Amino acid sequence: MLAALLGLGPVLASSAMAADGAALYRGKCAMCHGPSGAGRPGTFPPLAGRVGQIAGSSDGKAYLAAVLVNGLHGPVTVEGQSYKGYMPAFRALSDDDIAAVLAYAATLGGGSAASGVAASDVASIRGTAMDAAAIQAKRQALVASHVIH
Repeated sequence: MLAALLGLGPVLASSAMAADGAALYRGKCAMCHGPSGAGRPGTFPPLAGRVGQIAGSSDGKAYLAAVLVNGLHGPVTVEGQSYKGYMPAFRALSDDDIAAVLAYAATLGGGSAASGVAASDVASIRGTAMDAAAIQAKRQALVASHVIH
């Protein structure tokens, strides 16, 4: 209550969300992408320094939300390296949880959580199930527009 009176509510809430995002990342993502988001050569692409960059555009936010909600299948190329991993859908996570894990992932490699995906971005994607081809098409459009390198 004191925090709310002092205007610290949003600060404390964002700190809690970042902590939840870190725990979710450790539990759901780190086993494949690594604790620091460095990825695993040939299998799981790096996230460090990339999630925040991709989330810098509205199409990038939609893509990131779609990947977490629907999963990602098929080959991807990241900075000239090919990856052929499989990412499961995390549809069972809430919109807030997906936003929190993406906000945390945006900080890997020195980025800012402020450039992350909001729960409302996730909610707008959740209603549209996308197959692997649709997600890959979104990715290719972002590559063509130089949002993804």
